Amino acid sequence: MAEMTSFGDGTSDYEKYIHTQELYKLQKTPDQWVNEEELLFQVVHQAMELWLKVCIQHLEQSIAWMGEGKLHEATRFLRRTAKVLTFLADSLEFPRSISPWDYHKIRMGLGKGSGQESPTYKRIHKVVPRVLTAFNELIASRKVTLDQLHAEREQHQELYDLMWAMAEFDQELMHWKYRHFHVVKRIIGDAVMSLKGIPASSLQSTAHEAQFPDIWAVINRTTNSYNAKFRPEGASGY
Repeated sequence: MAEMTSFGDGTSDYEKYIHTQELYKLQKTPDQWVNEEELLFQVVHQAMELWLKVCIQHLEQSIAWMGEGKLHEATRFLRRTAKVLTFLADSLEFPRSISPWDYHKIRMGLGKGSGQESPTYKRIHKVVPRVLTAFNELIASRKVTLDQLHAEREQHQELYDLMWAMAEFDQELMHWKYRHFHVVKRIIGDAVMSLKGIPASSLQSTAHEAQFPDIWAVINRTTNSYNAKFRPEGASGY
C-alpha cells in the first residue's frame, strides 16, 4: 500500500499553507498498523485534538469579549463552540463501528494511555470556569440576576442570548461526553477497568456534570415562579 504514504509533493500554495506533508506524517504508515482500523482511530483522535484547540481559542476570545462588553461576538463564538462539540459527538459514530476485538489490538499500542490525558481535554476544563467567572462579573456589573434575565428578557436581550449560548455549550459538552461513554460501552464495556485502573462506568457520571449549574438551576426557579403567578389552581405544573 505504498500509495498511502504519498499524497502530493507539498509544493502548491494550498499544501504549504495547510502543511499537508507534515500532517500525513503524523499517522502510522501501513506497515505499522496493527489492523486496517488503526488509521481511522488515530485520525479521529488527532482531529479531535485540533478541534478542541479551536474550542479553547473560542472560549478564551469569548472571555475577552465579555470583558470588553462585546456580547454579540462572545455569544457568536460560544454558539460556534457548541456546534463544534456537536460535530465531535457525531464523529464518534466512526470509531463506534470498530469491533471490540479489533479495537483491543489498537488499544495495546496506547500503553496506559487514556483520552482523559488529552492536553486539550484537560485545558478546556480549566478555561470553562473562567468563562463562568467572566459572565458572573458581567451580570454583576449590569446589576441583573439570572432570574431577571428570564423574567425580563426583552430588557436584557444580549445578556439573555449570551446566557443561552453558555447553556448550549454546556449541554453539548455533556452530550459529547455521554456519546463518548456509549462508544466505550459499545467497544470496551462499562463493567471493566481502564488501562489506568479506573472503572469505565465513571465516564457516565461525568457526562451529567454541568459546568454552569446556576444557569440550569434558574430554569427550575423560573418554572416555579411562573406557575405560582399564572398556573390555574389544580392544573399540572408542566
